[in-house]
Amino acid sequence: MNIVLLHSAQVEASRAIVSELGGEPAGNDATITHEGREVRVISKHALAVAACPNFSAYPAIVVQDGETVRVKSPVESWAECLDFADNPPQPEPPVPARKIEHTKLEFLALFTDEEKISLKALEGTDPTVALFWEEYRTADSIRLDDPRTIRAVEYLAAQGYIPAERKAAILGQ
Repeated sequence: MNIVLLHSAQVEASRAIVSELGGEPAGNDATITHEGREVRVISKHALAVAACPNFSAYPAIVVQDGETVRVKSPVESWAECLDFADNPPQPEPPVPARKIEHTKLEFLALFTDEEKISLKALEGTDPTVALFWEEYRTADSIRLDDPRTIRAVEYLAAQGYIPAERKAAILGQ
């Protein structure tokens, strides 16, 4: 891990951090060792910008770990620098991909038992619900992005056969 401190003697917090590291380094670009860590201290603005064009204020900490480069600016203390260096952000857990294709049983499981009983009873009185069940029976699988599935679930919600908010839950939207 490489740690770079972008330092300006004009900024009090920057001077305090450098003081904690042992005082002003010799030169505008020097590496010092503090408590077993090598810290590159860049004190010249042109060199700081060349090293990290996207820092916003002094003092700034730049941490490079392999291909990953992280920047925090401004920082207020060496403790904050160490915390930033030692605690990289944890990656967000991947969002599971929405399942689009379901077996017939998986698709039925998207409905509550009450909804299934009600819809089955409507098969004999509502031709659109009858078509829904006929397409269900003849399908090999049910795709949530299939226009027929979308149209059928939207119809069920529009008729009040299922609550409107259930439409989005069933279609995975």
